[in-house]
Amino acid sequence: MPKKLRCNAKDCREPAQRIVGDCTFCSGHFCGKHRLLEDHKCSGLEDCKKQSHARNAAQLEAERTQVIRGV
Repeated sequence: MPKKLRCNAKDCREPAQRIVGDCTFCSGHFCGKHRLLEDHKCSGLEDCKKQSHARNAAQLEAERTQVIRGV
């Protein structure tokens, strides 16, 4: 039987949640209470914010209304 994964947050002994508890930024495994980047003090938090900002800026640029003159 495979060993149960424990939450990687400091001093937490809860079992890690499969899939939703996996952090793609620091490769850690976390319980429901620590699965969010802010809650487990993720080392990749700044990278996550930068990626989100760039993605949002690209989306806003793609949705920007173009003015058609002379109609």
